[in-house]
Amino acid sequence: MSAASTRAIALALIANGGIAAAKFGVFALTRSSSLLTEAIHSVADCANQVLLYLGMRQGQAGPTARHPLGRGKAAFVASFLVALLLFSVGGIYSMFEGIHKILHPEHPHDLGWAVGLLVFAIGLEGWSMRGALKAAAPERRGRPLMRYVRESSSTELVVVLAEDFAALVGLVLALGAVLLTWSTGNPMWDGIGSVAIGLLLIAVALFVGVEVTSLLLNEAPPLALRAALREAVVEDPQVEQVLHIVAVIIGSDRLMVSLQVQFREQPTGQALVEAIDALERRLKARFPQIRHLFVEPDKA
Repeated sequence: MSAASTRAIALALIANGGIAAAKFGVFALTRSSSLLTEAIHSVADCANQVLLYLGMRQGQAGPTARHPLGRGKAAFVASFLVALLLFSVGGIYSMFEGIHKILHPEHPHDLGWAVGLLVFAIGLEGWSMRGALKAAAPERRGRPLMRYVRESSSTELVVVLAEDFAALVGLVLALGAVLLTWSTGNPMWDGIGSVAIGLLLIAVALFVGVEVTSLLLNEAPPLALRAALREAVVEDPQVEQVLHIVAVIIGSDRLMVSLQVQFREQPTGQALVEAIDALERRLKARFPQIRHLFVEPDKA
């Protein structure tokens, strides 16, 4: 289990737990709809972090007779469940709560507390986001954030980053709604803020769901990695040509690779076996993410 991923999840859980408790407390004082939806969102995020941790733990289990390739995709399943929770508990609830407040306005009070809490929560959520970005930095290697999120198989980090982004933007929206309600005296702004937060959560949940679904459906690694893999095989002195390569992501930073290779003429069958074994050793040393490697000698 990646120490960086575990730390990022732990930071997010601590931040969201503290924020959720504070939001519920201030909601009890202010009766702000935006604060209630933000509190529910934080509770859902806490459940999400627990799911991600359990998925990571299960994904580390080795191969068994029933799961010969291991259970590396358990982290993907957990991430998909997180997307469902974010969509249903976070997004849809926020939408309904906001629409109810727009149709039946109820003026919140003691909004100074709400403003103070939201500013504090933005700082705490920013701390969590900084930790997630730091954890992703070694794998990201300078790539633009959106490109990293689209290409990474470390779904636990992707989900934490997506959740932190949604939380930060949601907190800013909630702060704007509370300030508008406070300055104009119109409680409808509070409901509008809740609807905006709901739409944001639904959009992030759909994005995460689409990305994780692709991984569950046996997505190939990025093109650059596949090209590097082909180049490494071609460079082997005993390989004449690569006939076919299949590479599939089977877990966070885990690959299964199947090769169909035409080797140079070997004097004996034992020599061919040794050439295959040497190729496998070189590939696994160069690409440590390869957990299962199958090499089939063939002719064009």
